[in-house]
Amino acid sequence: MNRNLLKFLLILLAIAFIVVLANITMRNLPVSDCKVKIEYRGCDELLEERDIAKMVQKKFGRVKGKKRKEVHCEMIEEYLVQQNLISMANVYLSLNGDLNFEITQSNPIVRISNSNGEQFYLDSDKFVCELKNGKAANVIVASGELTGRPKIKQQIDTTFIVYNEIFEIVNQINQDEILRNQIDQIYYSKKDKFQLIPKVGDYVILLGDTDSLKEKLKKLHHLYKDGFTKHGWDNYSLVNLTFDNQVVCTRK
Repeated sequence: MNRNLLKFLLILLAIAFIVVLANITMRNLPVSDCKVKIEYRGCDELLEERDIAKMVQKKFGRVKGKKRKEVHCEMIEEYLVQQNLISMANVYLSLNGDLNFEITQSNPIVRISNSNGEQFYLDSDKFVCELKNGKAANVIVASGELTGRPKIKQQIDTTFIVYNEIFEIVNQINQDEILRNQIDQIYYSKKDKFQLIPKVGDYVILLGDTDSLKEKLKKLHHLYKDGFTKHGWDNYSLVNLTFDNQVVCTRK
């Protein structure tokens, strides 16, 4: 065998041996620290670093100080994404021994209070989130004749028709800057379907069912932009959006 080739192969074997030995050594070293980073995506900050630490310790015990080979990042990720208010989780060990947690918080868009007094959030992906003690998201509140209590992390679908409709209403409102700043609550009844309660003013907006939802909310947008700015909303008790091509306002 060519002497240079033999020398090259021996060097490769030596490098491979060193890499394997270093890897074994590093896997037996302790986790030096746990670092948490939470991405809120512009929504209210409900989760804190200590919440993540408590979740991990409850399930896996004290992670800091464990041998790195005993820490299974994928298992921790799978556990975290099942927890309340966590949308995504990325867990990995860095070369210096830090265990890094990159967490994306769920984005609650509506708070639902059903007929039994049970409350929960729906997030921007239609998943159910529990309320968090001591902190509340500044979102639209939906109440009224609402029944059923979906499980945490359950994604709302046609099984909960009214909750699905509430999500669609809130989603449309949030896409409109004017309406997002005006609407505070949604009330549902079997008789009148959906009513919108504004943040300012002593009047009710009758939305009815969710048929032609975009058109109804577009009419409301123009009413706020062009109508109420001229005549004011204090003169009315009811704004009815259920008629085609028109808005009917009832004076006090």
